[in-house]
Amino acid sequence: MYSILRSISLAHILKERYAQVLLKRGVLPLLENLDRCIEASQNSMISAGVVTECADCAQNEEGTCCGLRTGNKYDSLILLVNLLLGRSLPEKAQFPDRCYFLTDKGCALRARHVICVNFVCQRLRNSIPIAALIRLQAIAGEEIHTLFLLEENIKKIIGHEIAAIKKQERHVLQIRI
Repeated sequence: MYSILRSISLAHILKERYAQVLLKRGVLPLLENLDRCIEASQNSMISAGVVTECADCAQNEEGTCCGLRTGNKYDSLILLVNLLLGRSLPEKAQFPDRCYFLTDKGCALRARHVICVNFVCQRLRNSIPIAALIRLQAIAGEEIHTLFLLEENIKKIIGHEIAAIKKQERHVLQIRI
């Protein structure tokens, strides 16, 4: 959990220091495109029945998609993207034994890790027509690709600052130990 909290803290620092720089350097069109792609993915998931299946699975505690390890996949960069999209990041996990970002209303994040967007479990393969899954994955692929382009753009602009902050943070941690 500590690494998630560090990633959240770093994302807030990056937003505070660099949001205006990023927006001035051309990130806004990519953010807007990502937001449209996410909306298209979510609408596709709803119309295909994925949301209903996932909600039922989560309520019956059958699945592990939003398990504890899932939250560990989120780094400060994708969390920064969520902040730039206007999302707030939770201060603590609502369900300590599940993904840090899982809430009673679903995922707290707008931009999600590729595994969270693209994973199709056996239950979904059994219950959703293959044609609908293929359409969904094509749409989700656009979201994933756009997020990749956005993250790469952010790294080009402030990647060295991210690395410096992480290095400084590691140094502070070593001093504490």
